[in-house]
Amino acid sequence: MTPYQAIALDMDGTLLTRDHRISTATREALEEARRRGLKVILVTGRHYMMARPFHHELGLDTPIICSNGAYLYDPAHDCIVRGDPLPKPALATLLEVLEGESMGALIHLSEGIAYLGCQEQVTKMRGWSARQPEHLNIALLPLEERPDLLAESVWKFELFGDDPAQLHDVVASRVQPLPLNQDWAAPYAIELVERRCSKGNRLTQWAASEGIDMAQIVAFGDNNNDISMFAQVGLAVAMGNAAPQIRAQAHKVTADHNEDGIALALQRWVLA
Repeated sequence: MTPYQAIALDMDGTLLTRDHRISTATREALEEARRRGLKVILVTGRHYMMARPFHHELGLDTPIICSNGAYLYDPAHDCIVRGDPLPKPALATLLEVLEGESMGALIHLSEGIAYLGCQEQVTKMRGWSARQPEHLNIALLPLEERPDLLAESVWKFELFGDDPAQLHDVVASRVQPLPLNQDWAAPYAIELVERRCSKGNRLTQWAASEGIDMAQIVAFGDNNNDISMFAQVGLAVAMGNAAPQIRAQAHKVTADHNEDGIALALQRWVLA
């Protein structure tokens, strides 16, 4: 009998293959885990609109931890049930940086994703959204059409710079002092949420509401924003495609996300 009660899954680079699909082996292993009574919850940096099609595909009955732990989204009722938006003074500073430094941004709002620049990312999201059922489309909102952003709840602010060196300089001088949790998604992009928000902290909050001890959770991940989960769960599993510094934070390392790493790990360490 497994000592675990829940499985927490990062999505990109973990649950999803390189072509953004869930493999048959992974789906079957997760179904077996659920048959044995384990809860399965998605824990992602994605906006809920980018995560819920996969939640529905797996037939899950849990909420989704989204935007690097900024909030908990309930797919059954299509609403954010708990979260911590960016503080208004910090948001005002970020908007000043956007205007003064000619950078791009993807900004997670309750009703969609606002954007400035970031045409490559927006084009990909728009194409992906077009392939989803209409009720699961993504609302992509040009920032110039959101003139009063300070009046809205902003859950995640992703700042992009074409020149990574310039972006790092701006972050060091203008962003670092702000009360925000910062995750470098890439050399050209940094993800910013309220300082108490992380995947690990929001997962802990959800687990407590379910009466699950964190030692009874298995977490899978591959990137910097997954380390907060790894530090708090009973079994942390890094994907084979994770960078060495991420694998070093895990209890176990499984196969690549394109080689059924989740399924292999569940069969070996959880369901055996």
